[in-house]
Formats: sequence, C-alpha cells, structure tokens
Amino acid sequence: MRHFVSSAICGIVSLVLLAIGIRYVRSVWIIGTVESLQLHLSIASVAALLLALSLRRAILPAALLAVALLFLAHSIWMPRDFAQAPIAVAATDEPLLRLMSFNILMDNIDNGQVIAETILRSGADVVNIMEAEPLMAHLPALSVVYPYRIGCGEMTRRCDLMMLSKHPLLDPSVASLSNVFEERMLLARLDFGGRPLHVAAIHTTKPYFDNFQRYELHNAARRLNRIAGPLILSGDFNASSLASNVRGFLQDTGLRTAGREPATWPVEAGPIGVPIDHIFVRPPLGIAALQRLPDALGSNHFGLIAEIAVPTN
Repeated sequence: MRHFVSSAICGIVSLVLLAIGIRYVRSVWIIGTVESLQLHLSIASVAALLLALSLRRAILPAALLAVALLFLAHSIWMPRDFAQAPIAVAATDEPLLRLMSFNILMDNIDNGQVIAETILRSGADVVNIMEAEPLMAHLPALSVVYPYRIGCGEMTRRCDLMMLSKHPLLDPSVASLSNVFEERMLLARLDFGGRPLHVAAIHTTKPYFDNFQRYELHNAARRLNRIAGPLILSGDFNASSLASNVRGFLQDTGLRTAGREPATWPVEAGPIGVPIDHIFVRPPLGIAALQRLPDALGSNHFGLIAEIAVPTN
C-alpha cells in the first residue's frame, strides 16, 4: 500500500511539474494560469514528494523533489528581476502620491455604498476602479472629493474601467486593447504639485483566453512606450508577475514592481493567495509603501493602496 501511494503521488506531481516546466521551453496560453501559480504549485509539489519519500525511499521521488526545489527556488528569485531599486524609496522627504486600485466586481451592487465610502476615506489622490458599475449611483458623492474622472460616461460608453482624481487629468485617453472587452485602458497626464507624471489603468483578459492577454499587453506596451518620463500603471492583470506575459510586458516597458506584492485573489485564500492585481511604476518614481485593503467589500479581489514617491527634481 505504501508503495502504491508513493507511486501515485509521483505520477500526479510529475504532471504538475511538466505543466510548470513547459514555460522554460515556450509560453503556451492554455497553461498561463500555471505560470502565475508556480510558487504555490512548487511548494505543494515539494510537500507531496517529501510525503512520497517518507513512504518509500526511491530514486524517482528524490529526482522529482530536486526538480520541484529548482522550480521553487526560481519562483522565489523571479520577482527580483523587475523589482525597483531600494534607493527609489529611500528619500522620505519626497512628496507621496497615494493611489488606490480595486476591481470591485461588476455585480457587487449591494456593496456600492460602502465601496464609495471606503474610497472617500482612503485619502487617495488617484483611484483606479475596475468593473465600476456598482459605483454609478454614487458618482455625485464621489465627485465632491474627486472632481476629475475618466470612465462611467466620461469619454466612455460603459461603466467598466474608471479613473478618479483630485488633480486635473490632462490629455486623457481611452483605449480598447482587443475586441474581447472595450475601453479597458485609461491614460492621463497629472500635475502633482508641479511635477508632471502619467497615470494609467488597465484590465486585461484572463491568460487562458487564447493569446488575447499577450496581444493586449503588447498593445498596452506600445502605447506606454510613447510616453516619456514618470509613469504609474495599476490594474487587474489576471496574472501574477511570475507569468511570462506580465514579465514580457515589464521588460518591454521598463516598469517596476514594489518587490513584494500582496496577494489579491482569491479572497478566500487571504495572504497565501496570488497577486494578480498590480501597481507598477517607471523610475524615477518609487513605491514607498504597498498594501492591500483589509476587506474585499464583496468583491472577489482585494484592492491595493500605494504611496508613490515623486522626485522633486
């Protein structure tokens, strides 16, 4: 019986490791979610193989354990590739722009009021909301604190992606990155205390929708690369920074992460979930602090709050 259970574990884990390993040969959209879950799957594989070895000491579980440990080590190392330099947040005397990013879930109508109140209490200078329909009835109240807006009827036909700001949004634009969903990229120039910078919001399709996510991120990168200078991008990418599509996007745009990104999905997993919602910056901007909202407020994602250091020079 011990031999059978050990062999069964090895068989199942072999398939998991094969799915993880495909990324090192080529990126395949149908297993795009596996790339985002590499850390989690590697940890689970290591634990399962340790159990298999305790049941039966043999070459196969030992060899698979070595592979799982390699995948685990790489998944821990990968976030360093696109993490901002520590010096980017060293200067505490620099002004801090506070940004909220939150996918509130399109059918989360019952929580629209509490979400609006959370936004108003957040102290955020800019708020990027995905699936913003629950806030339609609360736009008049939000406009008192955030008089500048893109989305939900302002330059858009739908109430999906929305940007709210305390500061004027200059040269605003709305883009559709593919024909799956429209109006899912917003971009504007912001004057933050006399310091010009650009703020963008994005919501991509899921990575297992054929190659649409790769195509959307390619189109987004083309738009962002036309912009010189400081840039903040936030949104729901439906993929972690471990995924090939997101890593390629960061490589193409020069955007950087905070290094350690809070888990935002699924909410049931809490802190051991997957960080599929992101706030990225282009140097010389730096993320001084990044945390998730303590309550998902009825959404299937946690929101994020970042304080972004804006250099004075």
